[in-house]
Amino acid sequence: MRTLSVFLVFACFAVGCGSSQAVTDPGTGATGGERGPDGAAGQGGFGGQPETFIKSLSHVFPPVFVDVNGEVADVCQSWTLDNDEPIYVNAVRQTNEGGWHHSNWTFGPENVFDGPDGTWDCAERDYSLQFAVGAGGVLFAQSTQAFEETQSFSEGAVLVIPPRSRIVGNIHLLNVSGRPIENSLAMELGLIEEQDVKVRLSPVGLFNQRIAIDPLSESRFSIDCDLEDIYRRVLGVDEMPTYNIYYVLGHYHAWGNYLKLSFVDLDGSERTIVEYDSTPGDVLGVKVDPPMSSNGATGMRLTCGYYNDSDRVKYWGIGDQEMCAFFGYVDGGVTFQGQPGPGDGLVPLGEDEEGRHLYDLSGCNGLIGIPGGR
Repeated sequence: MRTLSVFLVFACFAVGCGSSQAVTDPGTGATGGERGPDGAAGQGGFGGQPETFIKSLSHVFPPVFVDVNGEVADVCQSWTLDNDEPIYVNAVRQTNEGGWHHSNWTFGPENVFDGPDGTWDCAERDYSLQFAVGAGGVLFAQSTQAFEETQSFSEGAVLVIPPRSRIVGNIHLLNVSGRPIENSLAMELGLIEEQDVKVRLSPVGLFNQRIAIDPLSESRFSIDCDLEDIYRRVLGVDEMPTYNIYYVLGHYHAWGNYLKLSFVDLDGSERTIVEYDSTPGDVLGVKVDPPMSSNGATGMRLTCGYYNDSDRVKYWGIGDQEMCAFFGYVDGGVTFQGQPGPGDGLVPLGEDEEGRHLYDLSGCNGLIGIPGGR
């Protein structure tokens, strides 16, 4: 068992690939959308028919009650799989009846956070997301306020859930409906057979916890993380290897309206992986199919955009605050999290031609990585 401080808050996280890749609608895998001048996809449809799983496991978690204007946080739900053999997960679908602001799901040994399945107080079992990820792995993260979405990978790419595992979710509900609600989340795992597995995936992410969003204005914040040293040290190689990205999920809250994720080459040039505008409730996950190759890129850059129509600065946080994050899956044997270090701060860059306030982070010195693809 390895304790991992990766994905501190992957509470999370469209649409497009690089110029040689197919465009996919978020969460559906269906082709669509229009290409911009750099070959990246523009805003495509956020709808589409859900994928049909040939083999699956499904579960409906107990309903959660939320009063009018109420909020439920720091609550967990669990599903013990009772599996004697590994499970090879090629897709995850969630559906809910409303009020689910976001939820984060991990898998790990069934004796971790032990107790009856159902709904329970996370603190009573000493739950922490960091420990949950380190004890097992990341299964799924829900788009903010999304009623239905499917996280799926290309043919043969999987998350491997070991024998005797339990799925645990840290859930967050908000009720703005004007009446009490008591709603459930249903989860379905799309499975493949071991002989059909081609690639084992690792979770990765970038997180900009230094955001400070100006009031009564539109702004964008970027974080640029150099991954070369992490990959060299974790894999014990002399040069930056090439890997592929299979799935991307962006995350922000009600004031977020834009996200761009790019590979950064050694010469500083960018290749867009994902770029989209959105509104709350949109499914922000995208299946990158075929997977997009890094082609030896040494870094990644994440930009989040916001329109803050309030009279207060918005910082990183829950409730009426904001976030800027990307979560996804790659091959290549490394799990990494890019984030600010203690000395990293915002650098104002002025305004763009649209009057947006632009900020870059001075560094990504909180970057960490470990072996992945277990």
